[in-house]
Amino acid sequence: MNSNDGDGEVFDREKIEPLLKTVVDGVLQEAVYDDKMVAQWVDRINDGCMKALIELNLPFKYAVTAMIMQNNGAGVNTAVSSHWDSANDQMARVEWPEKKKSGQADPRMFCVVTAFGVAF
Repeated sequence: MNSNDGDGEVFDREKIEPLLKTVVDGVLQEAVYDDKMVAQWVDRINDGCMKALIELNLPFKYAVTAMIMQNNGAGVNTAVSSHWDSANDQMARVEWPEKKKSGQADPRMFCVVTAFGVAF
C-alpha cells in the first residue's frame, strides 16, 4: 500500500482491480467476439472504469487503457514503463476472462484493462 501525505487516500490496487473487473464483466460477460463490436466495447469499458475511479473521489488524475483481442491462439505481449513518484502513483491491471471455469462459455476474446492513478 502507498502513502499520499499520510491521509489514507491511496490508489489501492486491492480496491481498484475489483472495480475494473466489475466494469469489464458488465460489458463482456454475455459477449462473444465480434470484430464489429470491439470499438464499442472498448469505449464502454474505458468510460465505465473512468467513471468508477472518479466516483472514488481520490486525489488522483487517471488514465485507463483497454485492449480486446480475438482469442485465436496468437500471442500478445504488453508492457508499461513509467517515470513517476512510486510512493504515490500506481497502476492496476485486470485480465478478462479469469481462468476458465467448468461449464463457462468461451467468449473467444481476451481483454486487458490498465488504470493509472497519478497523485496531484
